[in-house]
Amino acid sequence: MPVLFITRLLSSCLITAGSMTVLAAPQQSPKPSPKPPVEKSRTADQSGTEVTREQRIQAYEKFLQARRYIAQADPLNAIEAFKEVLKLDPGAAAAHVELGNLYLEGRNLREAEVHARQAVALDPEDAMAHWLLGRLLYAQALGASLNPEKAREAVAAFETVAKLDALNLDVHRLLGRLYRDLNDTENALSSYAKLIGANQGGPEEFAAATELYFRKRRYRDAASTARQAYILSGENPQWGYQLSQALLYSGQTTEAIEVLKELLEENGNNLRLILSYAEALMRGGRYADAEQQVRRILSERPNHPEALSILAQVQRRSGRREEAVKTLRQALAGQDVTETLAQQYALAETLVELGRMSEAVDAYEAALRSVSNPDNSVSESQRERAELILMRIAAAHKAAGKPDQENATYERMRRLLGPESTLADLLVIEGLRNEGKHEDALKAVRRARQRFPSERQFAYLEAQVLSRLGQVDQAMKELKKLSEEVEDSGEVAQMKAIVLSDANRFEDAEQSARQAVRYDEKNIAYLVTLSSILERRKQYAESEQLLRTALSLDPDNPTALNNLGYFLAERNERLDEALTLVQRAVNIEPTNSSFLDSLGWVYFKQNRLDLAKQYIEQALGYDRRNATLNDHLGDVLERMGDLEGARRQWKLARSLATDPEEINRIDAKLQRDQTAETK
Repeated sequence: MPVLFITRLLSSCLITAGSMTVLAAPQQSPKPSPKPPVEKSRTADQSGTEVTREQRIQAYEKFLQARRYIAQADPLNAIEAFKEVLKLDPGAAAAHVELGNLYLEGRNLREAEVHARQAVALDPEDAMAHWLLGRLLYAQALGASLNPEKAREAVAAFETVAKLDALNLDVHRLLGRLYRDLNDTENALSSYAKLIGANQGGPEEFAAATELYFRKRRYRDAASTARQAYILSGENPQWGYQLSQALLYSGQTTEAIEVLKELLEENGNNLRLILSYAEALMRGGRYADAEQQVRRILSERPNHPEALSILAQVQRRSGRREEAVKTLRQALAGQDVTETLAQQYALAETLVELGRMSEAVDAYEAALRSVSNPDNSVSESQRERAELILMRIAAAHKAAGKPDQENATYERMRRLLGPESTLADLLVIEGLRNEGKHEDALKAVRRARQRFPSERQFAYLEAQVLSRLGQVDQAMKELKKLSEEVEDSGEVAQMKAIVLSDANRFEDAEQSARQAVRYDEKNIAYLVTLSSILERRKQYAESEQLLRTALSLDPDNPTALNNLGYFLAERNERLDEALTLVQRAVNIEPTNSSFLDSLGWVYFKQNRLDLAKQYIEQALGYDRRNATLNDHLGDVLERMGDLEGARRQWKLARSLATDPEEINRIDAKLQRDQTAETK
């Protein structure tokens, strides 16, 4: 069956054996030159000390002399001269700034801070005084380890500079670094955006912005900034590697392969590049090529954990799951449990695919132990990984037909992940939706929205549930409110398209889907959503072209592979190609009920009924209350001559169906069957 590629409702993390980026230290910002003290008409300086006209003139001359010493690279005499300035005019803030700069350059941070704070106190509107104080605090904040208090003080000083001196762009470079280290991703991105927007960003700034976009899972933005870092650096391999990872995570697999191939031509023995190239080839569906690259490493390092992990992924995706289990057990042998998360997780997934649920749960539990503290609690840094593992444990219990253990896992999530975690609520609501309990789902999602008012996924869920209950206008009102609150308008437009499509308002759905694609023509989710709607509108040529465009960007995207194969099968076109496409999708996600149903449906169209029945029944094992799956099984049983079984499945499908078009189709089958029986 086709799948609408919607925004993921559940927290997820990509577990890899290595880190993604390497960031360079920020550039040192140039020091601006303060203005010399100017003659004032008052008789007292800013410090309140009486200063005569003659003293001011002498102070001015000393200031100029001190500046000449600086020009002559004579800091010691410059310091003495500035001290003379302050004896003559203690309120000369500019002299304090100059002295502070000299002490800062000489790494005398204590004296530098004294003069910086005096300069700010004497003239709070002096941008250079705040710039000096900010750079001093910046140096103190980024010592052997981050000093958060000093970092926040530095931020305050630099923000003042930004207000007082719009021409000082270097302040945004340092603000970006500080915000990034303080884990304030939004403000860090804002600072780098100002620097980059003024064409002042170098490769380090673009690379830093890339890392921040990764933190927010804005992978397409990450690919854009990574590409700039790579270009500006003269195609430095460090930034090229970062670009390849951003391209992979954003679904631009083909380009990632090309970038890595070019990097390997110059750095053929770089282990990290070879591993990344193998992973990219695997994601691109080029399994033999990927295995060849991994074997290069394993021939010299037979137990290299990451190479074995990639080999196991190749084996899984190409349908060799028993081999994958052996490979993963080899990778795990002799390793510390805290260093085996990626392999433990992959082993558990493979065991699920083989239907060995008890062993799978044991492997998931081992993975969970690797991210847990000694007291079994979970730290903030490991929260997302723990969420994903607990979610898979619940799914394994569900697939094994153990609802008590499934529900116990949800309670365990709430206990381990704390009151801030939304995962258990999302899973419970999704379960209610899948079971057709839309009233219960609506109550649950509204309770969740009260507890998590800023979590947009609950708003999306409420809109979808309202649509299923026939309250489409109310659903659209909720999404309209959301579009005014969030920055990702493309995502909201996509969700509007899904809600309208669920309500069979396909013309309006198409408009919203096209709006989403206009926001980002390379977004796989938007392309797949529009394709599905066009398929329903019988605009087959464009629907197919959109999916082929998606696959040109990400050749191993399972949803695009599945949908293209299913749509071809529905039209009885190119069934051999349809089979190949859907088989690839199933190899990537062997427990996806929609993909398994598609595979069964292609076999049905080929009249290979035993295989059709096998895969559709397997799909029902993961999603028993799905109307389409039960309807398809009824069709298979009818063709096999089991009319009683077919009628039973159609009746079950009818009780579960909510889509009017699907209801009419099933009713027609039941009526036809009843008429035939009467005759």
